[in-house]
Amino acid sequence: MPTRREFIKNSAIIAGGTIFGGSEFITRSRGERFVKNRVISVAAEDMLKEGAYNPEAVHRAFAAGLKETTGQNTLENAWSSLFSPVDVVGIKINCIGAPKISTSLASINETVAGLKSAGVKENNIIIWDRTDREVARTGLQINKSTTGVRAHGTSTVSEAVLPWVEGYDKNVYVSFDDGTLKKYRELIKRDFTKEASHREIFNSVTWLWMLIQQGNEKAKKYSAEIRRLYMDYSDREGIKKIAEEVADLFNDVTIEDEEKSCLSNIVTKDITKLINIAVLKHNEDSGVTWATKNIALGVTTNKVRFHIDYCTKAIPEILSVPCLKDKMVLHIGEAAKISTVSVAGAQVAYDNRIFFSRDPVAMDRIGLDILEAKRKEHNLEPIRDISTHVAACAGKGLGTDDLTKIDLRELKA
Repeated sequence: MPTRREFIKNSAIIAGGTIFGGSEFITRSRGERFVKNRVISVAAEDMLKEGAYNPEAVHRAFAAGLKETTGQNTLENAWSSLFSPVDVVGIKINCIGAPKISTSLASINETVAGLKSAGVKENNIIIWDRTDREVARTGLQINKSTTGVRAHGTSTVSEAVLPWVEGYDKNVYVSFDDGTLKKYRELIKRDFTKEASHREIFNSVTWLWMLIQQGNEKAKKYSAEIRRLYMDYSDREGIKKIAEEVADLFNDVTIEDEEKSCLSNIVTKDITKLINIAVLKHNEDSGVTWATKNIALGVTTNKVRFHIDYCTKAIPEILSVPCLKDKMVLHIGEAAKISTVSVAGAQVAYDNRIFFSRDPVAMDRIGLDILEAKRKEHNLEPIRDISTHVAACAGKGLGTDDLTKIDLRELKA
């Protein structure tokens, strides 16, 4: 099966607690009480029309899903129970597969309408993803003005292998040794390339890509080969050769802040609450991509290196940063169009559902089962064993991945 690289070639309840809102106590027949985290799926036969989300069906799904999520009897009350006129609300979308598959304009427009119904001012609504270019590919008009709903990227500059670029907060970051030159020097002393996989070697030399981006003259000669190897995980010998060749070439180099991954100014400074509209997808670097990854890797710099362990360490650490943890209010999961291979839109499975939850981990756990089933229909291998970030997020207290504690409610609209 072709890999992603080959395709690429051409507040709720949180106050002091550990689980995001939407929890409730359920009494079993034996009388014990335990927390169940609610996930709502809403199906509509006409959810898609000619391959695109149908605004009428999306409206019905939002009405049913949000009322069930919040326990309110009207859609307007549902939105008002989550947001107020004083809020500045960020809507984190997913643009990577646009225009083939990305957060739909129908869901974005429905969310904006709902926020307005709760009294949120137009200019206090920010629709965003990583870069302006990505946001524009969805069909949204870039707007950074002081009037109207804002829509833009965190930055105009690629952030994937740099500790900081404009638009990110130097004072708010997570710190990992993975992918740093400092860590690499320790690894090379242990002769790690002898047994390490392509994934382990490549992500351990992310610092080299960083130097390339920063204009280091000695590093520039590896630019084309590093990019090729990023697109071809089968060439272990290729990345091993580079790793061993550069082992002693940069002994005189110190990379400032190489261990840092800064967070977007939008989440650290601009918004008071966050809505996450994610697209259910496969990714060979994390297994399932849905609620948690859409936020964690969408708001940070210097993140190629996170893939060394399928993002198991990075995603829960990022989501535990207070400016994210305390602001996440609602997760909306689009699953009517599901990308079953790593290049978004290269192979699509169809469903008729949109999901709603206040627990991103619970939503990811449900999404993992859906994605596995769709991949099986396409004769693709299981990815459960590499979707380790879901359990890691649960272990960090960010939600639950225990199916016995997830209150899945399946509705039709």
